[in-house]
Amino acid sequence: MNQSLLINPSAFEAGLEAAFHARKSANQTHEAAFERFAKQRLPNRRREGWKWSDFNAALRTAQISGPSAPETIPPSAFAALDPLEFRIINGRIEIPEGDAPEGVRYGVMDAMGTILELEPHPIASLNIAMTAKALGIEVSKDVALERPILIRHIDAGGAPQFAQVMLRVDIGASARLIETWEGEGAPLSSRLFHISLRDTASLERYVLDETGDDAVTHSIFAVKIDQGAAFRQSSFSTGAKLSRHETIAHFWGEGGEARIDSAALLSGDAHADFTTHVLHKAENCTTRQLHKSVAADRARGVFQGKFEVERKAQKTDAKMNANALLLSDGAEANHKPELEIYADDVECAHGSAVGALDDDALFYLRQRGLSERRARALLIEAFAGEVIDRIEDEPVRAIFAERVAKWLEAQS
Repeated sequence: MNQSLLINPSAFEAGLEAAFHARKSANQTHEAAFERFAKQRLPNRRREGWKWSDFNAALRTAQISGPSAPETIPPSAFAALDPLEFRIINGRIEIPEGDAPEGVRYGVMDAMGTILELEPHPIASLNIAMTAKALGIEVSKDVALERPILIRHIDAGGAPQFAQVMLRVDIGASARLIETWEGEGAPLSSRLFHISLRDTASLERYVLDETGDDAVTHSIFAVKIDQGAAFRQSSFSTGAKLSRHETIAHFWGEGGEARIDSAALLSGDAHADFTTHVLHKAENCTTRQLHKSVAADRARGVFQGKFEVERKAQKTDAKMNANALLLSDGAEANHKPELEIYADDVECAHGSAVGALDDDALFYLRQRGLSERRARALLIEAFAGEVIDRIEDEPVRAIFAERVAKWLEAQS
């Protein structure tokens, strides 16, 4: 019988440990990762960076049972774009049938043993301990991949689910990556991505999170940006019981660019957390970040963004802005923008604002014949639409705009 590494664990943590010890393929690397998790435990509000997204509280009463297979899997909202579609269903990886497009390789491979920078992260350690296989994708040098890569994360509940993805976009290559979170969700769904953008490569990433109300979702997207590479990300979430998407971007080469945008439309008891850490390690790199959240009823939107600029990263240009719109007295928005700068020749700024709908703007629209419901919808759409409008891919932008319209219709 395996000795417990956890002291006074919650029922859910005890279930995680039992699931780990039941693994047949666990090795010393997995054991070391689980030991790190056992020391750190599920993060709670007393841990810096998690006070507004308490995973321990959200999972304290969660029940672990056998995984449930989804009855049907409908076509993706992005099916019309003819994507290269991968599915991760309850942690099981399904790759497309047929030959891969020219210049692209993919398959199922051994999962990551560790990522040094993420070893202090409790859920990353848990993911590494629990994941045996990963989806690996590589876009070859100078290939401009026309078809988007679509990864569908589909969880039907029951058991906690873990998965990893590794993507390499080689020198001068370009790709579009679309990721969707679908299904009723699991007691805990954890995804860990490790992305390498080589010199002058570019990646556009689009995230659509529409999991069930009882889901607890966590993802880490760690991207390494080399010289002259460009990374653009647009994320949209309607929240869950607790949803947290973390983006960790490191500039390793001069002249890199990143744009990291996100929007959350939340109602009921939904909770959406967008947390980012952008590390500038090289000169002449540029970052732009915009976050918008709309919260109604008792929903909570969380934004935590940090720009860290090392001494050698001179001529950094980094700007961050986060705004929230609260539609009810019970809604919450928690923002924590940060700058940590050690270089002296930089242009860095951040801003944050939280407020309600403008009464004067509502009055103006009502005076021109609009109903109160329609006037409110137009103002909300304009507020969140600033993020959608920054999406350069027109078909993708149209799908995101449709999702905003769908959410607004549900609120009427």
